[in-house]
Amino acid sequence: MDATKSSLKVNRPVGFAAKFNTSRHALGLCRCVIVTCRYTIPNSGMAHNSIKAVVENALASVISRHPMLRVGIADEDTADPVYVDLEAIDLRQVIEWKEKTCHDNDEYTDYLLRSIEAQHGQLWEDLAHRPGWKIIIHQNLGAAPTDDVEMDVSFAFHHAIGDGQSALIFQRDFLRALNAGASTTDLADHMLHLSSSTVLPRPLEAVVPLTISWSYFLQVMVNLSWRKLAPSWLRSEPAPDTIPWTGEQVTLEPYTTNIRLLWIPDKPVKTLLAACRQHGTTLTPLFNALILASLSFRLPVASAPAFHAGTPISLRRFTDPDFDRENAMHCLVTEHKYPFNAPLVSEIRAALIQDDPRQPDVAESLLWRTAAELGKSLSSKVATLPHDDQIGLLAYISDFSKFWLEQIGTKRKDSWSVSNVGSLKAADSKGPQGAAGWQIKRSIFTQGALPMGAAFDVNVAGVEGEGIWVSLSWQETVVLAEVMDHVVEDLRTYVDGFGSDGKFKFTSWN
Repeated sequence: MDATKSSLKVNRPVGFAAKFNTSRHALGLCRCVIVTCRYTIPNSGMAHNSIKAVVENALASVISRHPMLRVGIADEDTADPVYVDLEAIDLRQVIEWKEKTCHDNDEYTDYLLRSIEAQHGQLWEDLAHRPGWKIIIHQNLGAAPTDDVEMDVSFAFHHAIGDGQSALIFQRDFLRALNAGASTTDLADHMLHLSSSTVLPRPLEAVVPLTISWSYFLQVMVNLSWRKLAPSWLRSEPAPDTIPWTGEQVTLEPYTTNIRLLWIPDKPVKTLLAACRQHGTTLTPLFNALILASLSFRLPVASAPAFHAGTPISLRRFTDPDFDRENAMHCLVTEHKYPFNAPLVSEIRAALIQDDPRQPDVAESLLWRTAAELGKSLSSKVATLPHDDQIGLLAYISDFSKFWLEQIGTKRKDSWSVSNVGSLKAADSKGPQGAAGWQIKRSIFTQGALPMGAAFDVNVAGVEGEGIWVSLSWQETVVLAEVMDHVVEDLRTYVDGFGSDGKFKFTSWN
């Protein structure tokens, strides 16, 4: 730490797993994650209270509960970044109010998405002295008069302080603080003074018992060395008709996030969940299978003979007993990789495009089989955790900047990634006052452009009883917007069709 930072109060090193995210932010590769929740309360519930004062007091209460919200990050662009304790937080710097006059829901939703896209493009400034998170309060001033006060609260945060589950914990606790009418004597003139010491949760590698066997380690090292050092005439290159489509090559520019949104109401969600149970799978593998169907139909076989998908997995269930799994904010995630090989994709394509009235049933059967097989693969991966996992290998990366920058201009590894943070439970989306108090009516999970990530990300979140929202996000130029619009259109068609008669309406048969 240089002399200008010597006065900072170092809390602890970020840990080798968190360096994955601090290094990405330092290079501008991963700027923030956002979960946006719709809050409502009857006008009568606000009485004469100022909504801005209510929000400030509630936020101060949440900050006091969560150590990860009370720290900054110093030396992020070095090999040894650290969390530093903040003495105070100016709430005017972490609360942004955005008011817009929109005349209908579609106009407002478009405005909300453009605001979220813009936030995904922002870096966290002066992290050694300011927190790497904020909330944005969106309100539509042009909404038709109702008996309710509504606001969309976007919790945007640096990935080194939390993951998708952390964001749901934040929104749950913010709702509780709103309903409790929380206040604190440490808040004065918008400044929250952090008088007590901050005890951070231990690093991922300290709370999750990661183990790496010698056989796994040697296998990974041999594969890496062979790809780098072996002469080309000795390396067996995959046949062109087996290489998965993964969008355009890795590029840093333009760093622009594009987002599309799909809402699935509660009734179709319940229908899909029941069908998933019947077919021995879950919603996340099903979304993978439906995206596979869409891209297999929309993309030409020459450029997309196969696909490769990633699925993030929470490591919370594997943490030590002293870690508060239900309430602590932390970034505790690994990922499962799954190939959709050329023979399977060819089979799906044939089922989708053949002029045969029996083919829709063949396609339907294929997609459920694919979802079930992916579900089994995910279960097998979870059964091995936290042993022999890629997260445990991060300790062996000595130079993360080099690790990332060497990927520029290379082919990315994944076609897409489906991240499902689940739904807020009914008990967590309502306060003790029920309909008379603050409630959460929807939850939208988004990720920004990830230059070294999959071609696009599919993010799923919801509120029990209120349906789920699916966002699709990608870096501009990596995938054509037309392709992504078709994927959203197809997903909507599939889900709507299934909700009507229990059969997916595949695009080619509309």
